[in-house]
Amino acid sequence: MAVSMAEVKKRWIRCLVWQQVAGAVIWTAGDAVLTLAASPLGFVPPRGLLPSLSMRFFRFLVFQFCVAILLVAHYIVTSPEEKSAASALELAAGAMGAALGGGWWTGPLRQRAQTTADWALFVFTSMFGGFLAVFSMTAGFMRVEGTSSFDMALRGAALGFVYGVHYIYRKRWVVNFPIIQRPLFFSLKMGIPSAGKMALKLSLVALPCALALMVVLHSTLQYKGIRYGFLNLQILFFIGAYPIVFCWELIHHLIQVVHTRRYVFAPPQGSAAAETNPTDQLVIALKDSDPKSLAQYLAYLDLCMVSENNVDSWRRAALFEETGETYKRIILACLKPLEEMATRLSEGLDGSSVDKTSDVLSQQMRSPTDYPILENVKEAFNGFQLCSWCARTVASLTASSRDEDRFGVAQLTGCNGAVVSTLLSCLLIVEVYLGKRSNIQSMHLLGPASIKWTVPSRGVIGGKKQVLHIKKNTLPYKKAYAMADVLHTSIYQIVSVFQDEMLLGGSGIFGLPAAERDWLSKSKPLYGTHDMLLQKLRLFLEFRAS
Repeated sequence: MAVSMAEVKKRWIRCLVWQQVAGAVIWTAGDAVLTLAASPLGFVPPRGLLPSLSMRFFRFLVFQFCVAILLVAHYIVTSPEEKSAASALELAAGAMGAALGGGWWTGPLRQRAQTTADWALFVFTSMFGGFLAVFSMTAGFMRVEGTSSFDMALRGAALGFVYGVHYIYRKRWVVNFPIIQRPLFFSLKMGIPSAGKMALKLSLVALPCALALMVVLHSTLQYKGIRYGFLNLQILFFIGAYPIVFCWELIHHLIQVVHTRRYVFAPPQGSAAAETNPTDQLVIALKDSDPKSLAQYLAYLDLCMVSENNVDSWRRAALFEETGETYKRIILACLKPLEEMATRLSEGLDGSSVDKTSDVLSQQMRSPTDYPILENVKEAFNGFQLCSWCARTVASLTASSRDEDRFGVAQLTGCNGAVVSTLLSCLLIVEVYLGKRSNIQSMHLLGPASIKWTVPSRGVIGGKKQVLHIKKNTLPYKKAYAMADVLHTSIYQIVSVFQDEMLLGGSGIFGLPAAERDWLSKSKPLYGTHDMLLQKLRLFLEFRAS
């Protein structure tokens, strides 16, 4: 944990250093453009060598301070997973419950309230940063009667509000890991054009918002002595706003690039630690990292790349050590997120996600269409990236165990059965939310007494039958569809390698005694029944699963 957290802190420090350098270049270029455009627009730039240099240095320090505080705001809200915020009604109900002495601020509501507070703090910091940043860009140019640097700074607050709301609403605070790890310089270079386009859009949107703020505050919209002063003022504000937003966009791009770089949780190859305990750092990081943290995601990303690629084959071979303890801990760490996802989705179907001990006031304040199942489904698929890595990891390790597991630890520890059962259960529950039925209509796949397997429970919430599938073209549906595709691929990866072993024997209900004995867990499935899992596994063995 210490290694992973230290690495995350180092990455934030790198972001700060690089952004200070980029901010210095952007401020210098923006100040030069403003100086050239001031006189044609009717503004008077600072005159005199010493006053000009001192003013510029002061404005430069203010701008760099704005960059630093905005990066701190990013540090507060940045997360590898999406988070749910508390609504105004929930906050009001929580405040009333706390005033009445109830213990309402507990559990998920406290987390959602904290998320709401973090988002509000980010927007406020963006407004404050915009206020100071526009002041740092335009201070000294407003020397004509009827204008002031304070008016322009207020417009900067509107600029910061637009940026902050857009950043939160579009969920840009979520760290999105790329499918392919590209070189650092290439990734940084590719994001500059998109940052420039986004800065242009937000700067244009901020113009009417800033004007509306000035109207509300009854500020002067034109000044004396300059013809078409109103238009010139808007042009000057845009020239000052664009480099500010561009710098903010570079902060966002730096965070996305720096924090998604793979970190190798292993000692250098050939060292003494690599010979004795090459997997200790990775196992400790998986076990001790805070849930839903960047450190945890970096650990799972490294494990996934080790499992799927042959570049670090010596690290993957170390997972199959003789005692089997390392392999078992790795598999259990990867199955845990999948089990949590399946449990949440299963609870949503059964209607058990409703908090039986929650305050009556919270239920009364809830919107009629805001059912708990919707919240549970969204939260379950928020960890899609992590769950996909886990599914790919366990599938790759299980498939690799056929040739690389010299001691048979994958089979002896019971991990093979746990992996296949978990993947099948997750696939069944995800398919239910995609609108697919779990029963098979073919006659040769019927159970004893011609029983057709069906969905265990549909759940009843609020006295109404809950619709099982998610609406198409929504973000939860897209994540569920992608998760089902990952699970399909993972199961087929295992089946394609161990198909002959699974098809041994010819007796039993489904004719798969070896698969039932060695490849399915004896414990109760996370979703469905044991026979449903066996039935689904047969479809994969016949390559008919879709």
